[in-house]
Amino acid sequence: MGRNYLGCASVAAIAFALSASAGGTAWAADAPAASAPGAATELTELVVTARKREERLRDIPTAATAFGTEQLRNIGGIANTQSLLSNVPGVNFANTSNPVTSEVSMRGSGTSRATAAESGVGLYRNGAYAGGGYQGGRTFSKADFFDVQGIEVLRGVQGALNGRNAVGGSVNVVTARPVQGQESGFFTGDIATKEHREGQLVVNQPLTDNLALRVGVDVMRQDKGFYYSPYTKEYFDAQKTDTYRVQLGYRNGPITANILAEHGADTLPGLMYSVNIPPGVSAIYPKGIYDDKYNISWNSPSTAKMRTNYYEFVGGYDLDFATVTLTSSLRERHSQNAYDRDATSPQFEAAAAAAGLVAKGAVQGDPNLGGLTLDFSRILFNDIHIAGNKTGKWSWLAGAELYDLNDKAQIILSKSSTGTTAATLSPGTDQVVRIDFTSWAAYGSVGYDLTDALNLTGELRSTNDDKSIVSARLDYGTGLPSGTGYAFSSGKTSDNLSYNVTLAYKVGNWLTYGKVGSAYRAGGFNLALGDPRAPKTPPAAYDDEVSTSFEVGAKGNITRSLFVNAAAYRVNVSDLLVQTDNGCFVGSSVCPVQATPYVYNSGNAELSGVEVEVTMRARLAGGVALVTLGASHQTGKVVSGPDKGKETPQRPDYTGTLNLNYRRPLVDGLTGFVNVKGNLRSGGVQEIAQTPRLHDFQTYDLRLGVTKDKWEAAFYMNNFANESYIVFDSASVRRWNFPQSYGAQLSYRW
Repeated sequence: MGRNYLGCASVAAIAFALSASAGGTAWAADAPAASAPGAATELTELVVTARKREERLRDIPTAATAFGTEQLRNIGGIANTQSLLSNVPGVNFANTSNPVTSEVSMRGSGTSRATAAESGVGLYRNGAYAGGGYQGGRTFSKADFFDVQGIEVLRGVQGALNGRNAVGGSVNVVTARPVQGQESGFFTGDIATKEHREGQLVVNQPLTDNLALRVGVDVMRQDKGFYYSPYTKEYFDAQKTDTYRVQLGYRNGPITANILAEHGADTLPGLMYSVNIPPGVSAIYPKGIYDDKYNISWNSPSTAKMRTNYYEFVGGYDLDFATVTLTSSLRERHSQNAYDRDATSPQFEAAAAAAGLVAKGAVQGDPNLGGLTLDFSRILFNDIHIAGNKTGKWSWLAGAELYDLNDKAQIILSKSSTGTTAATLSPGTDQVVRIDFTSWAAYGSVGYDLTDALNLTGELRSTNDDKSIVSARLDYGTGLPSGTGYAFSSGKTSDNLSYNVTLAYKVGNWLTYGKVGSAYRAGGFNLALGDPRAPKTPPAAYDDEVSTSFEVGAKGNITRSLFVNAAAYRVNVSDLLVQTDNGCFVGSSVCPVQATPYVYNSGNAELSGVEVEVTMRARLAGGVALVTLGASHQTGKVVSGPDKGKETPQRPDYTGTLNLNYRRPLVDGLTGFVNVKGNLRSGGVQEIAQTPRLHDFQTYDLRLGVTKDKWEAAFYMNNFANESYIVFDSASVRRWNFPQSYGAQLSYRW
C-alpha cells in the first residue's frame, strides 16, 4: 500500500510544479490539439447535458467528471467501461474478467455481477437508459464507445432526474452526431500484441443545407491472447468486433432531428479463472492445489459473445420560451457466456492424483461439467421533456419516461453422461426464464435565484415499477422438472418518490453547494439457483434498495490555470443489496463446482467519503501540459440487519487517477505528444463475507506519438509496468488482470 501513496505523492508534486509554471489563462475541461504554445490560450469550457439541458460543467452543483472529444482523442479513445472509469475517482470496476458480467460501482454502490439484479449505477447512451437484463446489462457494449463526442459521469445519487438505479451515480455516453455543411471524417488503423488489428472509418457527408449523413465502421480481430487452455486449444481472451452505424441528422430553424441505426457483434474475453486451493481448505486436496494462471486446465470452452442492435430517434423543437426534446430508443442485446463449472479437466485430475495431492479414499469431482448462459433482452425507452428558458429568477423542467424490458434467459448446466455418483448420471439441466419490467415515471425541476449569487433548486421524480418473472428448469435426460425452487411465477410492483434539493452559491469563478437527495435500485428475483447440492439456498426475491445522500462541494479556480472540484458526502442506505454465493467450490466434498452468486438485502448501511479532482495547465519546455489528478477516500459499514458491523463490499478505501497530456512543436510542422493515464486502488473487501480483501493495484498506460497536418502516428503500451493483481478471489479459484500489451496507431482526419 505504501508504494501507492508514494506514487500519488510523486505525481501530485510533478503536477503542482507544472501549475506553478503556468501562464494566466482560464482552465477548460477540453483542450484543442495544440500545435503551438499559444494554443493554450484557446481552451474552452466543456458543455454537458447532465441535467437534461446544456450547461457548463463548472456550473453544475454536483461532483462530475466529463471527457470531451479532444481529451478522448488524446488518450486514444475508450476501449471499454473499465478503461473509461479508470479516469474517475470514487469508482470501482468489479471485474469478472468477462465484460458480459462485469459491473461498475460508484461511492460504494452495491454490485451484483453475474446475477439478475439491476446495476447500482445508471447507464445511458445519448440520454436513453441502456442497462437492464440478466446478462450484459451492467456495462456498456463495445459499440457504445465507437465515434464518441463526449462522456459525462455524475457521482452520487441522481434519482430525481435520471431515475432508477442511479444510487451511486450515472454515466452518459454521447455519440458524435452528423454535422451539417461539413465534409469530414477519420480513419484509424491499429496493430498490437496477440495478433490484434483494428480499423475504424467514419465519414460525415452533407446532403443538403439542412441534412447530413454520418456512417461508421469498426472492425477488429485478435486471434490470440494471454490466457490459454491446452486441452480445448483456445485463447480465452481472443477478441473480435464488427460495428456498423448510420445516422441521418436534420436541422432547420427551431427543429432538430437525428435517426441512428447500429449493429454490433463482439466476441469478448471469456471467464478466465484458475484453480487456487490453499492447504487446509479442501478435504479432497488437503495439501492444496494450484493451476497456472496463464495456462488453464479447462476442457469446457470459455467464450463470451454479445450482439447488439440499436435504433434511436432524438428530436428537438425550440419554442422560444422552452425547448422540447423527444428521445426514443430500442436496444436488442444477445449475450452468450460459456464456462467450465468445475474449472478442471481429466488431465488436471490425473496429474493431481499422480502428484499425491488427493486425500486417501477421496473422490475428485466430475471434471466434465460445463455451463452456458444465453440471454436476449429487448429494451424500449421513451422520454419527452420540456426545459424552460430562464425567465427572471426562475428556471424549470418537466418530463415523462417509459422504460420497458423484455428479457429471456436460458441457463444450461451440463454434466457427464457417465460418472462416479448418481448426481453425474444426468446429461444436465436447462432453465428457461422470462422477465418483464415496465416502469413509468414523471419528473421535473424548479430553480429560483434567491439572490444574484444564491440559487435554490428542487427536483422530484415519481416512478412506478411492475416486474414479473416466469421460470422453469428441466432435466435434459428425462424432460421432467429438475430440482426444487426453480419452477415459479411471481411478480412485484413498487412505487418510488425520489427527490433532490440543492442550494448553490456562486461568486466569480467559484461554485459551492449543499444538497440532499434520494435514489433507488429496483428489486427483483434470483434466477440461477445453482447446483441442488449447494449448502445455501438463495432467496427467491429481494426488495428495492433506497439511498438518501447528503453532499457538500465546491469547484472553481485557485489560479487561472488551476481548477479544483471537491466534494464530501454521506449516504444512508436502506435494504442494501449485496452479492454472496451458494457455498459450492471446486474441491468441495459436498458441492464440487464453481459457486453460483445470488443477491439479498443485507440491511441498512452508512457510506461516506471525500473526492477531489484537480486540473492544471502549464507551458513547459516549449510545449503545453494538461494534468488531471483525482483521489477519493471512502468508508462504509452495515449498521443493522443480518450483516451488522461488516464493511460494505466492492468499496475501495482509496482510489486515485492521473491523466497527463503534453504536446510540443518539433520540426517541419510536426507536433509531438505524450499521454500517461494512471489508476490505483487500495483497501476494501471483495464480498460481504469480509474475505477476501480487494487487491491493491497501481497501473499506468502510456501513449506517445506525433501529428502533422491531418495525420497522427502513435505508439501505446497498456499496463506498461506489467502490474499483476487479482481481480477476483475465492476459496478455490482466482482471476487475474491483463498483463502488459503494446501497439501502434495511424490516424487520418479530414
